[in-house]
Amino acid sequence: MKQRTIATTALAAALATGACYDGVRGFADGTGGSGGGESNGDTDGVLACEQGSPGPRALRLLTRREYAATVADLLGIEPPPIDSIPVEPLVDGYDNDAQSSVVTARHIDEYMQLATMVATQAVEQAAPALVGCMPADPECPRLFVESLGYRALRRPLTGEEVELYTALFDPQATDGDFYEGVRLVVRSLLMAPQFLYRSELGEPTEGGLFRLTPYEVASALSYGFWGTMPDNALLDAAAAGELDDPDGIEAHARRLLDHPRGRAQTGEFFTQWLGTGALLQVNKDAQVYPGFTAEIREAMAAEQQAFIDHVLFDGTATLEELLVADYAFVDDTLADFYGLPRPGSDVPVRVEVGSDRGGLLMLGSVLASHAHPNESSPVKRGAFVRERLLCQPLPPPPPSVDATPPEIDPNATTRERFGQHSSDPVCAGCHVLIDPLGFGFESYDGVGAFRSTENGLPIDASGEVVGIEAGAATMAFDGPRELAQILAEATVTGDCVVHHYVRFTTGREVTAEDACTIETLAEQLAANGGDLREMFIDRVRLDAFVMRQE
Repeated sequence: MKQRTIATTALAAALATGACYDGVRGFADGTGGSGGGESNGDTDGVLACEQGSPGPRALRLLTRREYAATVADLLGIEPPPIDSIPVEPLVDGYDNDAQSSVVTARHIDEYMQLATMVATQAVEQAAPALVGCMPADPECPRLFVESLGYRALRRPLTGEEVELYTALFDPQATDGDFYEGVRLVVRSLLMAPQFLYRSELGEPTEGGLFRLTPYEVASALSYGFWGTMPDNALLDAAAAGELDDPDGIEAHARRLLDHPRGRAQTGEFFTQWLGTGALLQVNKDAQVYPGFTAEIREAMAAEQQAFIDHVLFDGTATLEELLVADYAFVDDTLADFYGLPRPGSDVPVRVEVGSDRGGLLMLGSVLASHAHPNESSPVKRGAFVRERLLCQPLPPPPPSVDATPPEIDPNATTRERFGQHSSDPVCAGCHVLIDPLGFGFESYDGVGAFRSTENGLPIDASGEVVGIEAGAATMAFDGPRELAQILAEATVTGDCVVHHYVRFTTGREVTAEDACTIETLAEQLAANGGDLREMFIDRVRLDAFVMRQE
């Protein structure tokens, strides 16, 4: 067992030291992608702005979602449990931030335990299909290593890697049991830094720019559109040179986006952008909201996914429809909660609604996620619109300011209690940008149920949009539907969606280097009538998608 121990220890050590990447060709152990291509930019390495602006890129540790999906697709088994893997830190609401997702000793322990468990499971459940050759064939170990390693590391293995993994079939390590060798190879591959990290570092071109290898492009497409490893069609395309030009990349991007997995990954983007990921666990006071059950939470999550699916894949795919749609997707459970007629379905179906439902702003998931445990929150909801829909970040309150919500008063409305922000000079500077937006949601309580009164007093859901764009006049509105119309007509809203999509797909904070990318995509989005599906495709056609800065 000595050889297996050495190999596993070396891989774990590389993982613990940040994957030991040399920044250009691959991991410091000499591995790396193959292929490449010529830059579509100028000969001096500077790209035209209409081709986007290549920003920095880094090794990206697979998120827990990506890890589970990749293991399942690689081995043909059910996704492994991921609760033991440390939760990724949320940065700007996103769970895939490359700089913040660092490997700790606990990560290594959990990856090792999962790799051991999964390798055993794969051999027990799917060994013949997984191996793909006859164990009696002397070449079978090498063929198996080359085949599985190709898919696991998302690129061809080097000769050194083939030798490393094939050596795990040594009878001294396996006691002559072929499938024990299979198990050791699977376990070692699942612990490989090159498996656990996504590489998007590329190969050097002129002017200090780097171009992703075809296999890195395949991974960028697959994890961007599916949240998992490339399928065989993508790997074959990389090998055949089909991903060396924008047309080939676009063809596969459309294929991936139109797949059910493309719908699911699109929904994940919206969940993280809208900040509704914690809906199923968000703390709510059961005494204040006894009707907000686990069943209601799940129905709201299903409503959001069904609505976004419909607009993006069966509707106009426009931001305008997402914001001002006059319909909702509910099942009988959620219809009862919302006070709508039952559609006679236990899955979300489209129902026409009045002015109280419809569109992103009136999704129960959005309203419940951006509220306090025991009441609504004009501040949380106003900040949501300002930061997530307008991309206008707000500074934190000064240290000397007490940010505790006003004490609940049974004789006053939430609007009356929070009105002090606008009258307090210390708070007014920021809250004039937040509260007038948040007050427009007061027709919905802290779990998204509609209300016309609060504590026996009539609800005032009028609001104002202050400073939506430079030089723009203050615009009054009444309720989320009128606010949604204002947002749908504002250029800055489309720009903000692009900003967040670039943030989601790059796995890092947007920087000044991304200015051309965002500007180009925003212009194309406007030219295409706000079609978000086309914006997703336009993104991969840019030179910036396949390039990075030094």
